[in-house]
Amino acid sequence: MSSARPPRRLSSNRRAVVAEIVRLIIPAFPDLDESERARVHSAVTAFVASQIESLPTHLSGPYRIAITAFGLLALLRFGKRFALLDETVKEAYLALWSEGPIGPTRDFVKLIRGCALLAYFDHPDVRRRLPASPKPLAAAAVDAPAETISGDRA
Repeated sequence: MSSARPPRRLSSNRRAVVAEIVRLIIPAFPDLDESERARVHSAVTAFVASQIESLPTHLSGPYRIAITAFGLLALLRFGKRFALLDETVKEAYLALWSEGPIGPTRDFVKLIRGCALLAYFDHPDVRRRLPASPKPLAAAAVDAPAETISGDRA
Protein backbone atom coordinates (compact mmCIF):
# COMPACT_ATOMS: atom_id res chain seq x y z
CA MET A 1 0.00 0.00 0.00
CA SER A 2 1.49 3.34 -1.04
CA SER A 3 1.44 6.28 1.32
CA ALA A 4 2.22 8.79 -1.42
CA ARG A 5 -0.39 11.50 -1.69
CA PRO A 6 -1.38 12.90 -5.06
CA PRO A 7 0.08 16.38 -5.66
CA ARG A 8 -2.03 19.23 -4.35
CA ARG A 9 -2.99 21.62 -7.13
CA LEU A 10 -2.08 25.29 -7.00
CA SER A 11 -4.97 27.62 -6.20
CA SER A 12 -6.22 29.79 -9.05
CA ASN A 13 -4.61 32.87 -7.45
CA ARG A 14 -1.22 31.17 -7.16
CA ARG A 15 -1.51 29.80 -10.69
CA ALA A 16 -2.27 33.33 -11.97
CA VAL A 17 0.85 34.68 -10.24
CA VAL A 18 2.96 31.87 -11.73
CA ALA A 19 1.44 32.47 -15.18
CA GLU A 20 2.35 36.15 -15.06
CA ILE A 21 5.91 35.41 -13.91
CA VAL A 22 6.25 32.86 -16.72
CA ARG A 23 4.97 35.43 -19.24
CA LEU A 24 7.70 37.85 -18.14
CA ILE A 25 10.42 35.19 -18.21
CA ILE A 26 9.87 33.49 -21.55
CA PRO A 27 11.83 35.21 -24.30
CA ALA A 28 10.44 36.96 -27.37
CA PHE A 29 12.72 34.75 -29.50
CA PRO A 30 11.79 33.08 -31.75
CA ASP A 31 8.97 35.08 -33.28
CA LEU A 32 5.64 33.37 -32.64
CA ASP A 33 2.27 34.58 -33.81
CA GLU A 34 -0.27 35.52 -31.15
CA SER A 35 -2.07 32.17 -31.06
CA GLU A 36 1.20 30.21 -30.94
CA ARG A 37 2.54 32.42 -28.13
CA ALA A 38 -0.69 31.94 -26.15
CA ARG A 39 -0.54 28.16 -26.65
CA VAL A 40 3.13 28.03 -25.66
CA HIS A 41 2.57 30.25 -22.62
CA SER A 42 -0.29 28.04 -21.46
CA ALA A 43 1.79 24.87 -21.87
CA VAL A 44 4.82 26.38 -20.13
CA THR A 45 2.68 27.64 -17.24
CA ALA A 46 1.09 24.19 -16.89
CA PHE A 47 4.54 22.58 -16.80
CA VAL A 48 5.89 25.01 -14.20
CA ALA A 49 2.76 24.57 -12.06
CA SER A 50 3.08 20.79 -12.30
CA GLN A 51 6.69 20.99 -11.11
CA ILE A 52 5.68 23.10 -8.12
CA GLU A 53 2.76 20.78 -7.37
CA SER A 54 5.09 17.78 -7.51
CA LEU A 55 7.52 19.12 -4.93
CA PRO A 56 7.69 17.09 -1.72
CA THR A 57 5.51 18.50 1.06
CA HIS A 58 8.44 19.97 3.00
CA LEU A 59 9.32 22.05 -0.10
CA SER A 60 5.90 22.68 -1.64
CA GLY A 61 4.51 24.31 1.52
CA PRO A 62 7.20 27.00 1.69
CA TYR A 63 7.06 27.43 -2.09
CA ARG A 64 3.30 28.02 -2.01
CA ILE A 65 3.86 30.54 0.78
CA ALA A 66 6.48 32.26 -1.40
CA ILE A 67 4.04 32.52 -4.31
CA THR A 68 1.44 34.04 -1.98
CA ALA A 69 4.03 36.42 -0.48
CA PHE A 70 5.15 37.48 -3.95
CA GLY A 71 1.56 38.42 -4.83
CA LEU A 72 0.69 39.99 -1.46
CA LEU A 73 3.84 42.08 -1.21
CA ALA A 74 3.09 43.57 -4.63
CA LEU A 75 -0.41 44.42 -3.37
CA LEU A 76 0.98 46.01 -0.20
CA ARG A 77 3.77 47.89 -1.99
CA PHE A 78 1.88 49.10 -5.07
CA GLY A 79 -1.79 48.80 -4.06
CA LYS A 80 -2.49 46.40 -6.95
CA ARG A 81 -2.20 42.69 -7.56
CA PHE A 82 0.95 41.72 -9.44
CA ALA A 83 -0.97 40.90 -12.64
CA LEU A 84 -2.48 44.42 -12.69
CA LEU A 85 0.78 46.34 -12.35
CA ASP A 86 2.23 48.27 -15.28
CA GLU A 87 4.65 46.20 -17.33
CA THR A 88 7.78 48.11 -16.27
CA VAL A 89 6.78 47.86 -12.58
CA LYS A 90 6.20 44.10 -12.96
CA GLU A 91 9.60 43.66 -14.56
CA ALA A 92 11.32 45.72 -11.84
CA TYR A 93 9.49 43.85 -9.06
CA LEU A 94 10.43 40.47 -10.55
CA ALA A 95 14.04 41.67 -10.97
CA LEU A 96 14.10 42.70 -7.29
CA TRP A 97 13.11 39.17 -6.29
CA SER A 98 15.40 37.58 -8.86
CA GLU A 99 18.52 39.65 -8.28
CA GLY A 100 18.01 41.05 -4.78
CA PRO A 101 20.07 40.36 -1.68
CA ILE A 102 17.67 37.80 -0.17
CA GLY A 103 18.62 34.25 -1.16
CA PRO A 104 15.16 32.63 -0.84
CA THR A 105 13.61 35.21 -3.18
CA ARG A 106 16.31 34.54 -5.77
CA ASP A 107 15.73 30.78 -5.40
CA PHE A 108 11.97 31.29 -5.78
CA VAL A 109 12.45 32.94 -9.18
CA LYS A 110 15.25 30.55 -10.18
CA LEU A 111 12.97 27.49 -9.96
CA ILE A 112 10.30 29.15 -12.07
CA ARG A 113 12.83 30.50 -14.59
CA GLY A 114 14.62 27.18 -15.00
CA CYS A 115 11.43 25.19 -15.49
CA ALA A 116 9.92 27.85 -17.76
CA LEU A 117 12.92 28.06 -20.07
CA LEU A 118 13.22 24.28 -20.26
CA ALA A 119 9.55 23.92 -21.19
CA TYR A 120 9.66 26.90 -23.57
CA PHE A 121 12.59 25.76 -25.68
CA ASP A 122 11.27 22.19 -25.68
CA HIS A 123 7.81 23.18 -26.91
CA PRO A 124 7.18 21.95 -30.50
CA ASP A 125 6.00 25.40 -31.72
CA VAL A 126 9.21 27.00 -30.45
CA ARG A 127 11.50 24.22 -31.70
CA ARG A 128 9.91 24.47 -35.14
CA ARG A 129 10.82 28.17 -35.29
CA LEU A 130 14.39 27.86 -34.06
CA PRO A 131 17.11 27.98 -36.69
CA ALA A 132 18.22 24.50 -37.68
CA SER A 133 21.75 23.69 -36.65
CA PRO A 134 23.74 21.89 -39.32
CA LYS A 135 24.48 18.96 -37.06
CA PRO A 136 23.51 18.23 -33.47
CA LEU A 137 26.46 18.42 -31.11
CA ALA A 138 26.28 14.71 -30.20
CA ALA A 139 26.33 13.72 -33.88
CA ALA A 140 29.33 15.99 -34.47
CA ALA A 141 31.18 14.28 -31.61
CA VAL A 142 30.45 10.83 -33.05
CA ASP A 143 31.81 11.85 -36.45
CA ALA A 144 34.93 13.53 -35.02
CA PRO A 145 38.24 11.66 -35.14
CA ALA A 146 39.01 9.89 -31.84
CA GLU A 147 42.12 11.98 -31.19
CA THR A 148 40.05 15.17 -31.38
CA ILE A 149 37.68 13.91 -28.70
CA SER A 150 40.24 12.36 -26.35
CA GLY A 151 42.95 14.93 -26.93
CA ASP A 152 45.47 12.19 -27.85
CA ARG A 153 47.61 12.72 -30.89
CA ALA A 154 49.13 9.84 -32.80
